Amino acid sequence: MSNITFRHGDNAWMMTSTALVYMMTPALACFYGGLVESKNFLNQLFLSIVCMAIIPVQWCLFGYSFAFGPGNSVFGSFEYSLQRKASLIAVYGENANNIDGLSIPSLTFVAYQCSFAIITPALISGAVVGRMKLIPYMLFIFLWATVCYDPIARWIFYPGGWLFQIGSIDFAGGLVVHVSSGISGLIAALILGKRAQFDPDVLTTGQTNLPYTILGTGLLWVGWMGFNGGSALSADGIAALAIVNTNVAAASSMTIWMILDLIKGKIRQQNTSFISIPGVCSATVVGLVVVTPAAGFVQVGYACLMGFVGGFIVYMFLASKKRFFRIDDTLDVFSCHGLGGFIGTILTGLFCQKDVNSNGKNGALYGNPIQLWHQLLAVLVVCVYSALCTTILLLTMHFTIGIRIDRIDQVRGLDNVAHGVIEHEQPARLQSIKTKKRSNSNALATIKIDS
Repeated sequence: MSNITFRHGDNAWMMTSTALVYMMTPALACFYGGLVESKNFLNQLFLSIVCMAIIPVQWCLFGYSFAFGPGNSVFGSFEYSLQRKASLIAVYGENANNIDGLSIPSLTFVAYQCSFAIITPALISGAVVGRMKLIPYMLFIFLWATVCYDPIARWIFYPGGWLFQIGSIDFAGGLVVHVSSGISGLIAALILGKRAQFDPDVLTTGQTNLPYTILGTGLLWVGWMGFNGGSALSADGIAALAIVNTNVAAASSMTIWMILDLIKGKIRQQNTSFISIPGVCSATVVGLVVVTPAAGFVQVGYACLMGFVGGFIVYMFLASKKRFFRIDDTLDVFSCHGLGGFIGTILTGLFCQKDVNSNGKNGALYGNPIQLWHQLLAVLVVCVYSALCTTILLLTMHFTIGIRIDRIDQVRGLDNVAHGVIEHEQPARLQSIKTKKRSNSNALATIKIDS
């Protein structure tokens, strides 16, 4: 038995980071909820929050063991199921867990990684707004976490994973979290089809609770400091670098987005140019996503540049989306997370530097052009695997239990259909309809008598 002395500062920072990342899931619920119609508002909140119920159970049963337990470079095992060994390690202070040779207890690492596993499937919910049945959705996120997220996390986060071994790097989940969820969201939108009242030329459909989106954006930004800063797995200079890079990239993405909004207004010769509130909130998320794979590997100036580049590319993509990309990815999960994660991963292969982080790699700008290939390979693998898993899961469920809400129920709204919530205006509206029907029937009767 080996005795490990844990560093209280490291453990305190990691537990704080865990709480910050857990907060990001309800923050995401607010962010998404403010962008949908009122009739689906509560349902959209629920689609994120329910992940906080399902995924920790899956993580405890076998998810952590599949991702970080003993096994091979592709898949783990059941050896750490129910956190049996992790619990003993935490109680007796020994570190028998080879993947966790750190200054924190294993259970801290378990909890921190669980927070990542929770928010990743929650991101997908933004692509299926208002048209997916509730029970199939809950079954899907459980299965998707098992067959898609856990293996990808092992390949990239686990030191023995095959993508990690060949040299692909992802500091905090640009690939594991964002590319996987972005691609899966796109496939889910394709399989489910468009909403009953979908109009790609109307970009502001819904957006009836934008204060929630602004609040969610702020909370996501704060939580992302634990998301990226905590991925250093200690309270050190790399954690500080990751936090600074996180803030700078988000700020630069917001800046370029606002400039582009103003330029667009001038090009259209509008008397008053305006800055879109949903756009600025999305820009913040894009900057945070783009810097995630690089947060602890690049200099601050590069993080600022990554925010500018990511914000510009995603803005231009969204501007052309309604003309060339008419898929009902309702809240732009693919655009912000899939495309943003791709941009960040590739730019990481350019700008990463061992002088910044000795545990990283040198990028193409520092004499190691092969790093770009390693990053591109990882992107391709994650895209193909995520698309394959999502397609198989959703098509299987579609042809067995059904996954799509019918058109009439979509028009009614999932707050009512899935949760039994009736808007406070609805009883009055129903009474008005009944009154009109009565008056119409009386009028018809009178006509018949007179004739």
